[in-house]
Amino acid sequence: MTPATIKLTNVAPVLRVAQLDRSIAYYRDRLGFAIEFEHEGSYASVVRDGCRVHLKCSPPVERDAAAFEAAEHIDACFGVEGIELLASEVIAREASIAVSLRQMPYGKELYVRDPDGYVLGFVEAQAERGMAE
Repeated sequence: MTPATIKLTNVAPVLRVAQLDRSIAYYRDRLGFAIEFEHEGSYASVVRDGCRVHLKCSPPVERDAAAFEAAEHIDACFGVEGIELLASEVIAREASIAVSLRQMPYGKELYVRDPDGYVLGFVEAQAERGMAE
């Protein structure tokens, strides 16, 4: 039987990593994710507040180095409530900050770089009530 409606319920980026153990430790210790599962030392899922990142141990993808190092590059983006607290937390845990917490027209954002160079964006959308900071 086919459902009457379709609803996507989640998304999980799959990031290719050089060393699975190193990546799992970084996401757990620096970014506060929990290990959801690890499969045969080659694939894992980490989760925080229902948001998942899958980590696949394989050679990294070749990238244009200049574009990859650009401050505006993002590999995955998370919506956040309480971004100031998150920024304080990841700084205290010595995460690699790619772009410090900043105010943008759409809200506040923070970018973190993982051990394989992936950039994770964390964004707290500005309230739609026209509040300007």
